[in-house]
Amino acid sequence: MQSDAGIRAQFPEYFLTYYTYLRIIRNPPRIEHVFQKARDMYRYLEAEGKDVLDLGAGFGLEALLVAIYGARRVVATEIDRDMVEVGRYLAERMDPPMTNFESKYGDGIAMQFPSASFDGVMANCVISHVRDLEGFLGEAHRLLRPGGIFFLSDENNSLFLPARPRRRRGWRQMEREPRGPYFAARLAFIGEHFPQITGNELLETARLTRGLVGKDILSAVQEYQASRRVAARPAFLYRDPVDGQYPERELNPYWLMRKFRDAGLKPELLPAFFSRSIENNPRQWVKDVLRFFCSLVPPLSVYVWPIMRLRGRKPVLTPSAGVS
Repeated sequence: MQSDAGIRAQFPEYFLTYYTYLRIIRNPPRIEHVFQKARDMYRYLEAEGKDVLDLGAGFGLEALLVAIYGARRVVATEIDRDMVEVGRYLAERMDPPMTNFESKYGDGIAMQFPSASFDGVMANCVISHVRDLEGFLGEAHRLLRPGGIFFLSDENNSLFLPARPRRRRGWRQMEREPRGPYFAARLAFIGEHFPQITGNELLETARLTRGLVGKDILSAVQEYQASRRVAARPAFLYRDPVDGQYPERELNPYWLMRKFRDAGLKPELLPAFFSRSIENNPRQWVKDVLRFFCSLVPPLSVYVWPIMRLRGRKPVLTPSAGVS
């Protein structure tokens, strides 16, 4: 186990911050939790000897473990260059170095991989940030080979009620006046395009355009100048005004399953993941009980655990079924 200084010398500062926050750095039980979780993902992806794409892989740890456990090829995509470099560094440090793992910079959905390039596509803690969900799932369907699996895991499960107050507090902080990140960014955006609007009028236009993005903000401000009102009512009030990013919006797993079907993926709700034999009793007993009942009745998972897990399988078409 390296010192903090040793980790900083090799990785970005936020690598240390992130994994310290998750209580993983120098914590063997938590490291074992990551191993078990990745093994579970590998099993549900049916990834042995298969080609797998990880969308929004972060530092690439789960993708790297899927490669180690036996996937033929794993491509981890990420839009943060530092994270991509960490993934490459970790793969090179394996003994022997991982030749079946590739850490790539870019948006996996927009990187124009050929159709039917992968047997498995996984998205961990990504789907709640996606702006175009239908396009995202449609592209996952295109990238999968017939019979391939799309695996989704996300902690923004709207049916787990205890997490709602904390999540909503986070959203409100993003729009806190006048320095909440989204509110401040919208103020700056409006001020840049409408320098004649200042003071209380600028604050009012920023309030009335909550949830709008880019050109829609500009149109709404023009409408406000003409009529002192804004008709647009966004479905979700908390979005980055520049790029439309969601701050981990809540998603209903059953609604997501309908979206899977619309995209041509046969959905399945998976049991929640609970690590084995890493906690001190009685906490481990509670996890063991939850694992038992969630394995028997997977739908129970979304009501007792914040993290939902789904997979969708691309059908294998028979000659009589036609061509998709």
